[in-house]
Amino acid sequence: MATGDPKLTFETSARSIASLRLAGLGGRALAWLVDSLLLLLAWATLLVVWSFGGDLLHRFQALSGVARAGAGLLVLASGWLWDVVWETQWLGRTPGKRLLGLRVVRRDGTPPGLVDSLLRNAARAIEVPLLYAPGVLCIALTPRRERLGDMLAGTLVVEDRAGDLSRYAAPLPPAAGGGSPLPFGRAARILSHQDLENLLDFLRRRRGLEPAARRRIAERAAAGLAARAGLPAPDPSESEAFLEAVAGEAAGGPG
Repeated sequence: MATGDPKLTFETSARSIASLRLAGLGGRALAWLVDSLLLLLAWATLLVVWSFGGDLLHRFQALSGVARAGAGLLVLASGWLWDVVWETQWLGRTPGKRLLGLRVVRRDGTPPGLVDSLLRNAARAIEVPLLYAPGVLCIALTPRRERLGDMLAGTLVVEDRAGDLSRYAAPLPPAAGGGSPLPFGRAARILSHQDLENLLDFLRRRRGLEPAARRRIAERAAAGLAARAGLPAPDPSESEAFLEAVAGEAAGGPG
């Protein structure tokens, strides 16, 4: 691994070698700043809505000590859960990471699960009181640019550029027919990392399946994913094109 250009390299389920460029401190800091600003905007919006009921300061002072402490804990929890929810529902990307072209992955290149994200963000309990100094030092000094949470959860932050995630962008044959309703912008929300693994496994192995079984699996999978995305089921003849589009979007394609 080159010191100036560190990468995560691993073998994919298709027996090819994938390489992901590890994100640097600058990009991660900017992504954190974007997420923090969005979170502050959400908090400010809630405060404005709450203020419609009367004098905000007076209402807060009227709360008991326990209620005030609970409100403070809710604010802290919302900040912590921001990353957890986005990372698990958007294949390792928060809005800030998406904007900066970054993604959280496990060390085998797959998206983080709920436990991974919970462990990763639990380390903020140590980092935040110290103004993220431990995280900054770890990213700057460790070979894989890992902050404390990454070390704890076995995760990394990589650059999510077109063509980078070869594990999730295996070449697919051109879609047949005139296309199908595409769930762009929704695939990352309807697919867990295991769903994506299963989908890509089918797309890679479909040519070796008996035609009737291949058609049946594709139709059933396409109908199920369309329903979860709130879309009408695609025409049976376009089931595989639909699945290709879902895989491409979940892998960070259009949208």
